[in-house]
Amino acid sequence: MAESPINFGTVVVVTADKDFAVLVADALRASGANVGDLKVRAPDKLSDELADPACGLVVPDLDAFPDGPVAGLSELYRQAGPSVRFLPVTGVFDAEVARGFLRLKLQDFLVKPVVPADLAHTLTRLGRDDADPYPDSRIYTFLPAAGGVGNTTLTLQSAVLLHQAAARRHQTTCVVDLNLQNGSCAEYFDLEPHFDIAEIENQPDRLDRKLLDVMLSRHKSGLAIVSAPPCPWEMRSYRPDLVARLLDLVAGHFDNVVIDLPRTWFPWTDSVLQGSDHVFVTTEMTVPALRQAQRLAQAVRERVHKDARFGVIVNRADAGASVSLAEVKQLFGDAFAGAVANDYKAVREALDQGRPLGEVAPNSRVIADLRAIIADPSELATSSWTAPLRALLARLRRTDAPAAAKGRRHA
Repeated sequence: MAESPINFGTVVVVTADKDFAVLVADALRASGANVGDLKVRAPDKLSDELADPACGLVVPDLDAFPDGPVAGLSELYRQAGPSVRFLPVTGVFDAEVARGFLRLKLQDFLVKPVVPADLAHTLTRLGRDDADPYPDSRIYTFLPAAGGVGNTTLTLQSAVLLHQAAARRHQTTCVVDLNLQNGSCAEYFDLEPHFDIAEIENQPDRLDRKLLDVMLSRHKSGLAIVSAPPCPWEMRSYRPDLVARLLDLVAGHFDNVVIDLPRTWFPWTDSVLQGSDHVFVTTEMTVPALRQAQRLAQAVRERVHKDARFGVIVNRADAGASVSLAEVKQLFGDAFAGAVANDYKAVREALDQGRPLGEVAPNSRVIADLRAIIADPSELATSSWTAPLRALLARLRRTDAPAAAKGRRHA
C-alpha cells in the first residue's frame, strides 16, 4: 500500500533567527509534506497561533527563550492544542534539560548544529506518525463489526484484567467510552456516568486534569471510566478536537487506556485507530457478523500504525455452531486474535449485578480466553517509563561525543 501524504496543516516556527526559519522552510519542502500555512513568530510575538485547530506542528528554536529550553518548551505546551506535534531544536542539552524533556514526555528533538537533511528526515518520520506521542501509555481499542456482538462486555472485562495486572505494578487503567450517544460502560458496573460533554463541547481546551477527575466514574477496584450519560434522542457528531483533547489527557495520566468505540464511523475514528497500540475488531459466530468483520478488518488494518497489534476477536464461540472455529480461523488468517467462549449465563448474571465477571464467575472460560488474547508479556515485563528514559540518556551521551559527531540526529 502506498504511503499516505504527510499533512502538517499550519506549521509555526518559533524563532527570532531568520536563518533558522529558512532552514525549517527548506527542510519542510525536502520532506514533501503538505503545509497549509507557514508562520514564523518570535517568542514574544506569539498570540493564539498554537491554539488554532489548524496548527499541526510547532518547530521552536529553544535558544530564543530567555528562561531556558525547558521553561520555554513548557510554555509552548501550555499554549498548544492537544493534537499539535513538537519538534524543538536546542543548542543546550545537558542532564537538567534531559530531565525536563523527560517530564514533558518529549519524543523528538534536535541538537544544534542541525544538518538540513537530518531535519527533513525527522520531519518526514514525524509526519508518518512513527513516533509514539504517549510512550508510557498502552492504548487498547475495541471496535464492533456488528451490533450486539458484546463489544462493551469484552472491552470492560479486558480492562479489568489489565487493571489487575497493572495495579500490581502500581500502574493505572482507564476505560474511555467513545459511544458518546448511547454508551453504557459505567452502567455495566452500576456506576453513574459523569462525563458532561455539554460543559466542554464548544471549548475542549477547558478539559484539564482537575475537570477530568470530576468527570470520572470510579469502580471500587480503582478502575476509572470516562462515560457520558446516554442521549439517544440526539444524533450528533462531536468535534474531533474534543475527542483528541480527551484522549490526549487520559493517555497522559493513565498507564493503560481501553477504548470502547461505537460501530458508527466518525471523523475522529481514524485518528483513534492510528493512535492505538492494540486494535481488536469484535464479532460473533454468525455468518452476517463474520462477513461484516471480514470487511471491517480490511479497512481497519489499513489504518492502524505499522507497529500496532491488530486482530479479530470472535465472541460467543460455540463448538455446536453451524460455523466451525476452524473455518473462522481460515477466514481471518493471521488477523485471528482468538475466540471467547459462550458463557451467556455468567455474563448475564454479571451484567444484572453490575459487577465484573470475575467477581460473579471467577472460573468462567470468558476470563481465561480474554486473558490469553490481551496478554503481551513484552509490555508487562517492562516498566513503561524506561523506554523514553533510555532514549533521552542515549541522546545525552551522544552530545558528549567528539565534535565530529555533532550535527547528527539524536534518536
